[in-house]
Amino acid sequence: MARLEGLLKMKGQIGDLTFFKTKDGSYQVRMKGGVSAERIATDPRFQRTRENGMEFGRANMATKKLREQLRELFEQNVDSRISQRLSSRMSAVIKADSVNERGERRVLAENLPMLTGLECNTTASLTTVFYGKLQYAYDRTGGEATLATGAFSPRSKIARLEGATHARFTLAVLEYSADSEDVPVVVESSPYIDVLSMGPEQVDLTAVLTADPAKAVIVLVGIGYFQEVNGAYYPLANGLYNALTFAAVDRP
Repeated sequence: MARLEGLLKMKGQIGDLTFFKTKDGSYQVRMKGGVSAERIATDPRFQRTRENGMEFGRANMATKKLREQLRELFEQNVDSRISQRLSSRMSAVIKADSVNERGERRVLAENLPMLTGLECNTTASLTTVFYGKLQYAYDRTGGEATLATGAFSPRSKIARLEGATHARFTLAVLEYSADSEDVPVVVESSPYIDVLSMGPEQVDLTAVLTADPAKAVIVLVGIGYFQEVNGAYYPLANGLYNALTFAAVDRP
């Protein structure tokens, strides 16, 4: 590796030469190296690399599709690393494919229950925001997803957050297939609940989705905080403390 001397200080790339500054403040230059893309694409010794690359790309495409379906729901309920966690789960789903050969493995509906339990916001989860017991399910025969809290006191069962005056429960249900079009996500939300109320309150939500019999159905449950000002409700802290969880997956 060459070291630059004198007054010339460069950073960037010129042809096959890359100029960069090291941590100790010196400037160095190195020649572009590594294995060519053509060799990776044709050399038998890189067969595993090609297989891994194909499946990695497939996982990223499946993740992108799911994120697009949930775009509106994700706006106020996820942290900055949700894409990485979701992509990691999708990679695991692909590796669980016992039908196709390596490099050809895909997102199969039968393996999508592996998404269950994925938190969209690591700052908050259902169990740290709501101390009661939530019941949720999807009935494929009737096409109904349900969420029930039972009777509870908001003051004692919903975690306190400075500035928050109200909270709201959300139930979302969607069919999902990585390889075809899906019907839009169905989202139902509860009325705004005064977090200082002694109650009792009770939330029962139903979201109707008649899904393709061959596709998996994903159920998400969330709780969001709001501040009430003059009769209007505003999301608190840009959703930083909102919880949203992949609560259940119904496989065909």
